Amino acid sequence: MVSSRKFVRAAVRILLLFTLSLASVSAALGQNPDFTLMPQQFSPPAVDPGVSTSTTISVQPVNTVNPPTVNLSCSVAPVETDGPTCNASPASVVAPNVASVTIDTLESTPEISYTITVTGTDASGSQSVNLGLTVVAVTPSYTLTVSTPLNPTSVPQGSGTSGILTVTPLNGYAGGSTGKITLSCSMVTPPVIASPQCSFTAQPPAVTPAPDTVSVSPSGTPARAVITISTVGPNTTRLRTPRVFYALWLMFPAIALAGVGSRKGNARAKALGGLLILTLAAGLLLLPSCGTNTPTTNTSNSSSSNGVTPKNAYTFTITGADGDGLVPSNTAPTVTLTVN
Repeated sequence: MVSSRKFVRAAVRILLLFTLSLASVSAALGQNPDFTLMPQQFSPPAVDPGVSTSTTISVQPVNTVNPPTVNLSCSVAPVETDGPTCNASPASVVAPNVASVTIDTLESTPEISYTITVTGTDASGSQSVNLGLTVVAVTPSYTLTVSTPLNPTSVPQGSGTSGILTVTPLNGYAGGSTGKITLSCSMVTPPVIASPQCSFTAQPPAVTPAPDTVSVSPSGTPARAVITISTVGPNTTRLRTPRVFYALWLMFPAIALAGVGSRKGNARAKALGGLLILTLAAGLLLLPSCGTNTPTTNTSNSSSSNGVTPKNAYTFTITGADGDGLVPSNTAPTVTLTVN
């Protein structure tokens, strides 16, 4: 027969083992939460003191049938006086979902690199991800790129083509003192007389009288403009009516005089009319040599002295400048057009 004391000891041991097992299971669950965090990098990843930045973080369920409710928080390290502040919004989401993480800085925020830690927590446990952010004084600037190439890239003399340019503000750039950037083709190679010409039209068209200017925003929204390239084609001289056509009209007065003289029988009038007819006939023989003009077409392509864009492949270097003379921070883009 088992004593009551032994029975109690056995029961205590079983209860203790059961408690330890529950703790182990809870610990295991805590290390394997039923969700995962997938963040994007901050945009921009570096900011001036006093400028904010943000990103998004995706919360996805993992190995669970019931959608987990995840509480979000974030912290900044190292902790500095006037350092960046972090905010996750919304603070609680039901997976799958997306939340935003915003970092605010002050003008007095120290210019160093920070680690932003975003943590998600639910009943199954927690998970954290780290993101980098640098606070540093940067120079506002902009880039100029060809976002849509010329189409077509080969045209006959007298035709044109177009493409699209994109101006992208960087680091809060606001277009200098005028808020606008004027575009131009700084170079066309090879240089020739009657070379192709560039023109620019902002999209949407600028309100100002200068269509070759684009307005930019410190929010970082790109601005666009259409680049149009035109060429000069051959000129055709219009056919002029030969002067002999007009000279024929001179014969009618002479014929009329001759007729009048014939009716009256005046010998002197008859002689005068005959002399006038002979004079006009001689003039008609001479007029074709000095008054006739035949059609001529300017088809010379080997030189530009005739005012026609020579057949060749041309490269255009594109640039911009704001009211303070600031040019793009990237290498000047180029486009190429073949005239055939």
